[in-house]
This record gives sequence, C-alpha cells and structure tokens, in this order.
Amino acid sequence: MDNRLVPTPRSLADVDIRSRDTIGRGWGKLERLVFRHRRFDGTWSGEVTRDIYTIGEVAMVLPYDPALDAVVLLEQFRACGLVWGQATWLFEAIAGIVDPGETPAGVAAREAREEADCGIGTALHISTVWSSPGGYGERTHLYAAAADLSDIGGIHGLAHEQEDIRAVVVPLSEALAATQDGRIADAKTILMIQWLILNKSRIG
Repeated sequence: MDNRLVPTPRSLADVDIRSRDTIGRGWGKLERLVFRHRRFDGTWSGEVTRDIYTIGEVAMVLPYDPALDAVVLLEQFRACGLVWGQATWLFEAIAGIVDPGETPAGVAAREAREEADCGIGTALHISTVWSSPGGYGERTHLYAAAADLSDIGGIHGLAHEQEDIRAVVVPLSEALAATQDGRIADAKTILMIQWLILNKSRIG
C-alpha cells in the first residue's frame, strides 16, 4: 500500500492573506483573518474568514518517577467549563507560557518548580501540537522528564497570578485509568500519559 501520510508540500506562498485584524484583547489576542489557500487540485479557494484566539506558546511536562512508576499531575480551576455551565477543576500535566527569550524546555523546568516544587531531569520532547487548530493559535511543546516524586504534593502556584494548584502523585496505571473514566479530560494530558505508557523505558 502506498504511504498516504506524506504531507503535501506547502509554504506561506500557498496562502493569500487578504486582511489580519485584532478584534479583541484581554489575557490573549483575538484576530480575524481573511485569506485564500491553495486547494489540492492547484486552484485557489474562495475567501475564508476565521477568528483565531491566541494566548501564547506553551510548554507542558509530565514528570515521571521510574522508581515509583508514578507521575505528578495538577488539579486547578479552568474557566473553559463556564461556557457550558460547568465548574471545571481539571487534572493536567504541568504547563506554562513561553516568554520572550525562554526555551520551551526551560519553561518546562521552571513551571515544574513553580507549580509542583518538583525538580526534573532532562526534558524529553514528545511532540509539538496544536490544541484546537480550527480556531485556537496556541502551539504547545510536550515533554516528559525523570523526577524524584517521593516527597511531592501540596498546594502551589504564584500568588500574583491567582494560582491555586494542587499537586498529586499517582501511579502511572491510575493516571491511565483516569484517562478512560473521565477524571482526566484535558486532551494534551491524555496524549502525554498514553505516550508515557508506551515509552517509559526512555525516561530515567
């Protein structure tokens, strides 16, 4: 069978941006883009209008303790559920925004310390993913890293950012079960746990 998962060669020359306007600012930026793009048959599409919301570039890390066969996860309130009339305190991997001058791997180490008081080893890159490519500009770098989780837990976060973060250490098998029974609902964290199940021999 032919290999069909070969990306079609594309560049910005295949996108004709007609306009790009900022229509809202807050924690992030909401932009309205009007564009055409090259179709698979070589012709141009008609004009498309899309609103893209972007907070920034993000790094996430899942610390793993090989001796305990366990990971550390964070529980914190997220506003996303308010759209649907839900109170969403979610379990997630450690994450933070990459500021100018920082590297994603450096942010992973910094956030592990800030959000879980956890030191990590060399961050192993899992993937770089788009959270919701239809309307969200966030690009997220995913990592796993070895860590000593024998004395990790408690409440953490930066007071000036109104962070109230509970760090919990759980067996990797329980984390996997939580991706299947709904306790973990963040898509990126689910991906990271499943990756670790398959690749934990690479951590350490």
